[in-house]
Amino acid sequence: MSREVPPVGVDERLIQATIAQAETTTEELRQIALAQVEVTSEDDSERQTDLLDQAIQLPAKAKVALVRRLISQLEPDNIQAIVEFGLREIGDRHRQGTSTSVPVDHNTRLLLKKDYSYQARGLNEPTQYFVYLRRRKPKLDRYIGTLFHVPQGCALSYFLDAEERLIFNPPHNVFQLRDSKNPDVKQVVRLICLEPPPPDYTFAKQQNDMPEIQLHLEYLDPQTGQPIAKQTYPFPTCMYEGGKLDRYRWEVTTVTLSPELPISREHSPQTSVAEPLPQTVSSSLPSDLDTPPLDRSVTPPPRRVLELPTPKALTFYLGDRRDVEAILKRMRLWVAWSEKAMPQSRWEVIQDADGYLLMNARFKRRILRFSPDRASVALEHSLPVLMKWFHDLSLAVSQAQTQRQYSAVQLKLAHTLFIDMSLPQTDPLLVLKRLFGTEFSTTLPE
Repeated sequence: MSREVPPVGVDERLIQATIAQAETTTEELRQIALAQVEVTSEDDSERQTDLLDQAIQLPAKAKVALVRRLISQLEPDNIQAIVEFGLREIGDRHRQGTSTSVPVDHNTRLLLKKDYSYQARGLNEPTQYFVYLRRRKPKLDRYIGTLFHVPQGCALSYFLDAEERLIFNPPHNVFQLRDSKNPDVKQVVRLICLEPPPPDYTFAKQQNDMPEIQLHLEYLDPQTGQPIAKQTYPFPTCMYEGGKLDRYRWEVTTVTLSPELPISREHSPQTSVAEPLPQTVSSSLPSDLDTPPLDRSVTPPPRRVLELPTPKALTFYLGDRRDVEAILKRMRLWVAWSEKAMPQSRWEVIQDADGYLLMNARFKRRILRFSPDRASVALEHSLPVLMKWFHDLSLAVSQAQTQRQYSAVQLKLAHTLFIDMSLPQTDPLLVLKRLFGTEFSTTLPE
């Protein structure tokens, strides 16, 4: 495909000339484009045909500018019809591109589910979306991870293409990431797609392996909206603490790109969304994008279990000493949950001279310690790690094969903890309140 840049000003003159003519016959052009009325005048028909012929001959950028100009004059129903037509056209082109190959049936497909807790928060849109894999035969859903957390809410638009990729539609797929510790560090990203695991991948109940799911996105120039680089990250590890899209590092807000911003050729429907862009050298490229796109021809090294360093324990105190028994009761409940929902990684409570230690019995990882004498709880790991463990426990209970082994109150608590522990949180006092249902403070009450 030729990438020659036309002389400066030519496209603009063509755009302005076409728009000037289009403004005089906007209603006729709208009627033709939407095929809603028949042309009754032969002169009008010739004039409109000539106008459309001129529009067809415009370069791609000029066509986009003209369409955007005309869309602003249409009714919402007509705009929706155009959007639906565009999505069908994209799907058809993907199917045409793969029609020569033998269709492959995937054992699983990707699925997004809204976090409906936004309604209780008084928001109009979800603050996050959960990613699931749905097994086709027999039907079974498996939780995989969570996309960005957007505190003010966002409405994602998406569809599955012919290759079972979950494609994110513009303009609701652009976000700004601001470093929570250094507000001057900002990035603008466009979500492109989630690529499912290989077609032969399947799973059984309670399976806990890490399927090969890839998140494709672009980094955009904050001023021009033009692509800087396309990256592919393993999902959901890229959202974990220390990942490139660490939910605890980045504060995420939605971004609406200006309609006047040009669209590069790399985003035309003819280009496969999973095709990597060439890595562009730019001074505006974030320094942490040095990781090259995933090379599928290279066999990944075997996964290693990393030993988490034990940080200095953070200690917090009960607001009311009378809640001591409630703390012990909740700790024993978690142990019972783990024995039922994830016996392969069950928890246990060990009593010693310093109080009660909650830990993972298999991996010997310390979770938290409770001292009745001091009415205190000490966290044995960083807050994100702690929340991830409780998130996994509550999820296992929520998706247990036999729900009857839990009371309705326990199931409600597990679901609530699953939601609360999936939200990025930096306040340990709030996390402890969610876990134990009681108030804590950083100082010993008088």
